Amino acid sequence: VTDTSRDGSDPRCFINPQIIELRGVEQMEEGCLSVPDVFEIVERAEWAKVQAFDQHGTPFDVELDGLLAVCVQHEIDHLDGKLFVDHLSLLKRSRIRRKFEKAQKLAL
Repeated sequence: VTDTSRDGSDPRCFINPQIIELRGVEQMEEGCLSVPDVFEIVERAEWAKVQAFDQHGTPFDVELDGLLAVCVQHEIDHLDGKLFVDHLSLLKRSRIRRKFEKAQKLAL
């Protein structure tokens, strides 16, 4: 479930989503609860066609763009075992890893 509205009034349910087609390129700052306090620019498709099931089990296809397209791609990455940092350069990922390792040592 994702909701890109400003007031949280438009939740969208995507069960077992599959990306059918991607178009264009967009760069957007992303963050994730799985990697707290880290925000980086990630490149993703600006448009996506997705197949999924709704909360009633009804299949649907939808064409998405902008923030909603990016959010759905981000969440599908989680289903595939990926995080947004996997889209970053090796150098950026290494810096983020060191930051978390340092924080962990300080917490002990």
